[in-house]
Amino acid sequence: MVSKVKKGYNVEKKARDSLIKDEYRITFKSIRYRFGCIDYANLFDIVAYKGQERLFISCKHFGNSNYYLPHQKEIKEFKEEYGKEGEIYALWIWKEYQFTDKRVKGEWIKIVI
Repeated sequence: MVSKVKKGYNVEKKARDSLIKDEYRITFKSIRYRFGCIDYANLFDIVAYKGQERLFISCKHFGNSNYYLPHQKEIKEFKEEYGKEGEIYALWIWKEYQFTDKRVKGEWIKIVI
């Protein structure tokens, strides 16, 4: 069984790899230390730039899913208070599918707030 910390790290790494592939420049990624982690504004795991566009992303793993509605509300409140033109706030949820031949595939559910 994979720990929640490792699972979260893997999801964030997949998101960063996807952004780098799309030519985004990662300027912030969450920092893990012994007793927890540090996120941007305690909400976002990744901050990335591409041209004038700035992308704030919170990464989650698909669970029993209410699509993290309370977390979406927190992001919306942050956007309303501090958001600027050209900034995109999003919640990315990694949904993994497993197949019988030992391959694992998945997809992002991207919710722009």
